[in-house]
Amino acid sequence: MRLWTAQHRDVVGVLERTGRLVGDWDLVPASWRPAYRVMAAEMARRGVDCAGRPPVWAWPEPDTQDSRVAVTARLLLSDVQFAAGVVVLDLEVPDAQVLRSSYSAWNDLLCGYLDGERSPVMDWAITPEEENDPEQVRVQACLPLLHRSWVRGSRPIEPLWPPDE
Repeated sequence: MRLWTAQHRDVVGVLERTGRLVGDWDLVPASWRPAYRVMAAEMARRGVDCAGRPPVWAWPEPDTQDSRVAVTARLLLSDVQFAAGVVVLDLEVPDAQVLRSSYSAWNDLLCGYLDGERSPVMDWAITPEEENDPEQVRVQACLPLLHRSWVRGSRPIEPLWPPDE
């Protein structure tokens, strides 16, 4: 499956040195961890095992190097992350290593935890509108790790708009 992911620029070096990048709970805000655990549990239920680590997020299309990729990356990452340097990795990942789901449903689940209310069970279905939206990336792909052999290319990415001041 062709995917892209936006990561800290050091990820390229980690992949070259170790051959893989795995999620790290210390990098997940504590308030987000319950929702991440729901995602990891669903992945394990479907045979995509994160081995007790948080998933790695990606987006199901190649790195088109257009505004969809740039806007999505900018909306997901903070000013601090962009200041540290961000790369987009273009990936070819075995289908068996990917759990695709609705980004909107994921946000509903995450926001339920952030608001202090246990969210309802996540609807894992992807609607046809989400699947085929030419304007926005509305489907996410979660992986148990990034493997060096999956990388087809990488490039630095700059924010489309200046940081908040």
